[in-house]
Amino acid sequence: MNPIKLLPIEVARQDSKFNLIDLLSKSLENSSTKLHDGDIICISSKFIALSEGRYVKLSDVDVSPSANEISEKYNIDSRLSELIIQESDRIFHGFDGFVLTFKDGILVPNAGIDTSNIMPGYAILYPDDSLRSAITLKNEIKKLFNIDVGVIITDSRLMPTRIGTTGVAIATAGIKPIEDERGKVDLFGNSIRVTQKAIADDLSSAAQLLMGECDESIPIVIIRDSAMKISPDDEIEQTFSVGFDECIFIRGLSNLKL
Repeated sequence: MNPIKLLPIEVARQDSKFNLIDLLSKSLENSSTKLHDGDIICISSKFIALSEGRYVKLSDVDVSPSANEISEKYNIDSRLSELIIQESDRIFHGFDGFVLTFKDGILVPNAGIDTSNIMPGYAILYPDDSLRSAITLKNEIKKLFNIDVGVIITDSRLMPTRIGTTGVAIATAGIKPIEDERGKVDLFGNSIRVTQKAIADDLSSAAQLLMGECDESIPIVIIRDSAMKISPDDEIEQTFSVGFDECIFIRGLSNLKL
């Protein structure tokens, strides 16, 4: 098997909504990179969101009483607090500058809303429908290049008790995000009862090494020779998260007294 390859695609900075497939094609040409059958395209969720116009001028945000309450309690800009309320699937608690939320199946600060890597005075959100965005990009690549690729929309995340960020998959198209190891045996013949490999998250973390968090201008990383099978989207189970009652972190901390 060939060693896995990570190919960074540098893209010129964008300051407004744009045509994603056109810019991808141009950026591939500028980097002298050709897509191959079986490639996996890891692409930043914020880059997808920017292409879709999913950014907000903070001065245009109308602030509700609930947002003012969050703002005062957690020392967050009231306009950002309003966006957090609008974008979160669930809001937990917070501390200075942050609110822990549940968004698109992920525990994430501030509903994944960011004020970095976006024009000053603006906030950028998650894509409106990340799964639809991933499938659309996969299909557009098929039409333009006549090849089958997988797509992973990625973001960076914090891990409990760990310093720094790592990668996480928001949505995939064409690849199985999870590999179920249950029923297999380990090196000593013990039956695997629990383990499921988060393949899409693992690949996102690998891509995050090149994407970076600052001014790298690398929102796209091509993963080649991964040996992942590319499948029609209707054959892929899009299950990334478990319920709160099954999450070891939420269950373990819900009754913790500090």
